[in-house]
Amino acid sequence: MRRFTRNTAIAAASLGAALGLSVSSASATSLATFTVTGGGAYTATATNPTLSVPAATLQCATSTANGNVPNGTGLSGTPIGTITGISFGGCTVAGIPFTVTASALPWNINVTSMTGTNQANGTITGISATITGTGCNAKFAGSVTGNYTNNNHTLHVTGGGTLAAQAGASCLGLIKAGDKANFIGNYVLNTSPVISSP
Repeated sequence: MRRFTRNTAIAAASLGAALGLSVSSASATSLATFTVTGGGAYTATATNPTLSVPAATLQCATSTANGNVPNGTGLSGTPIGTITGISFGGCTVAGIPFTVTASALPWNINVTSMTGTNQANGTITGISATITGTGCNAKFAGSVTGNYTNNNHTLHVTGGGTLAAQAGASCLGLIKAGDKANFIGNYVLNTSPVISSP
């Protein structure tokens, strides 16, 4: 009986310690905050951004985005900023011209962590865009991963995330609903916001 009681106490203490660690870790994550200086309204440009699905790649000559990254301290990072408008020019698939139309704006720029003092890591969420061309109409929606580097004020869209072709996608057999999409581009801002974490 004494051994059972002792073992039960040890188990209870271990469980309590584990729960305490879990709560502490969650609390630490929820308390992460960020600071933005030098922010405000911006315009950003990218050269040769791409959108790839398993059977095809859409390549554009240029893309221009605009939005806002407000200054502040104690920011949650979700969002840290917005994309209120975005356009794409000179887009083709295998040399065939395509048009890209963004929707459901604004899209949110979120920061979740820092790598050193220069790189803010996160996601862009709420993405929605439709590509159209000869025999092709496909809507994409979801999120992508990326990072922002302070030293060259560039938003790097690195693919990943949940971005995928939506129901009704039809594109000569090249794109079908559910196809995972990788959106990749480097957007250089005309302003120089600096993101940090205390």
